[in-house]
Amino acid sequence: MEHIMKLYAENFDEVKSGIKKREYRLNDEKRKLVKVGDTIRFVRLPNMDEEYVVDVIGIETFDNWYDCYFKYYDEDFKDLYDSVEAVVQDTYDGGYYTKEESDKYGSIVFTIKKHEMNKGANNTLVKK
Repeated sequence: MEHIMKLYAENFDEVKSGIKKREYRLNDEKRKLVKVGDTIRFVRLPNMDEEYVVDVIGIETFDNWYDCYFKYYDEDFKDLYDSVEAVVQDTYDGGYYTKEESDKYGSIVFTIKKHEMNKGANNTLVKK
């Protein structure tokens, strides 16, 4: 199944270049539908003028942002933030999600990789 999600330009570019290996989201009803093996079609904000498809190769859920960010702090955040608490605060202050939403739904991390297309018997591209 394919899911569509929007990403701001900087994060979109990091996904496309392969730098970003995980996508952090609120674990709301829409995200609970995503399964390992599904694809996510990211649409680049603000103009929604570019798309990039990734495969979901792993999913982890957390009760709160702190536990979520703590697990991957050294890999994904230590060069950008002074502490796990600072990442959590930016999630709220940056307008990504409210504390109320976060308390209600928790968080989810999708481990992603570039979507691969295989060539079929007649040398046409087919989904892998």
